[in-house]
Amino acid sequence: MKLSFAVFIAILFAASAFGQQSLGDIASENRNKKKATSAIRLDDDNMPRKALLQPDEDKDQDKAAAKESDAKETGKDDKDKDAKKESADAQKDKSDQLQKSIDSQKKDIADLQRELDIMQREQKLRAAAYYGDAGTMLRDSAKYTEDSKKQQEDIDAKKQALDAAQQKLADLQEQARKAGLGAKATD
Repeated sequence: MKLSFAVFIAILFAASAFGQQSLGDIASENRNKKKATSAIRLDDDNMPRKALLQPDEDKDQDKAAAKESDAKETGKDDKDKDAKKESADAQKDKSDQLQKSIDSQKKDIADLQRELDIMQREQKLRAAAYYGDAGTMLRDSAKYTEDSKKQQEDIDAKKQALDAAQQKLADLQEQARKAGLGAKATD
């Protein structure tokens, strides 16, 4: 045991004597190696296809495009502009109405979920009180069973109403997505 431990220490000292380079020196060498090999090689895959325009050419093209758009606008009637404005207003009204219906549906779902939670809590409390009192169990077992069935039916009806409300919300959100409202309406 002592011999193997002594051999281990000798190997450890020998290894440290050969590698007198610090960890910081090793890291800087690795960093320099990475910088040297990070040159970009251009080939057909990453070569830009369009020639880059000079700033003067950009200005000339912008001026020409502005002249063309002015010429097109003078040829259009004001009726087209009014029709576009009305359609934009109609689209905005439709999106506002969809957003309001989504918000009201979310409120309805929250109310249904709260009512369902309360009903389930009351059922658990009633069951705990019933099973905690042996005298009540002996006296009122038929009444408890009948009341439990009625309470469970109410809970099941509330769950169905909640599922229907959630499905309606999903449909409204899908309509909003198709109308182009995006994530703003669905959150």
